[in-house]
Amino acid sequence: MKRILSKKTGVTILEGLIALGLLALVAAGTFGVLLSVSRKAGSPDIRESMILAVERAHDQLQMYKIDGNNPNVTSSFAYGLCGGDSDPLGGGTHYIDCLLPPICDKTNSSFYYTTGNTKTSMSLPFVAKYGSNGTVSGWGGAASAQVLSVEFTIQCNGFTL
Repeated sequence: MKRILSKKTGVTILEGLIALGLLALVAAGTFGVLLSVSRKAGSPDIRESMILAVERAHDQLQMYKIDGNNPNVTSSFAYGLCGGDSDPLGGGTHYIDCLLPPICDKTNSSFYYTTGNTKTSMSLPFVAKYGSNGTVSGWGGAASAQVLSVEFTIQCNGFTL
């Protein structure tokens, strides 16, 4: 029994190379999975940026009056959200590429909204009557407001929302 144990002196070079090769295979597989997961984790950031851009454009577009070209806003929005648009609420397609999120590549991304030609009247239940000095002078009855349909389309780095 003593002779058998004394002849085992260590690990051969071949055994070490086989162990190192198996370790490299396991490490490469693990690294590939982690890289794939990190790529998929980056996708919601692009989608979240796209949603925020649409919400920001929607909020800025609500500052315009429907009944004419006169925006009820500062002069920085007088010609549309990105400038050069004389009728931002007119029917058709309006390009607003200047509002693309910074994460989007400008060469293969686009951002626009399409408005319908029809303006629908919508009744509002109660409307406050404001005086010229900003005080509420009473409550009125039902009123109507014009509503315009707007559809936003944003394409960013291969994703469409």
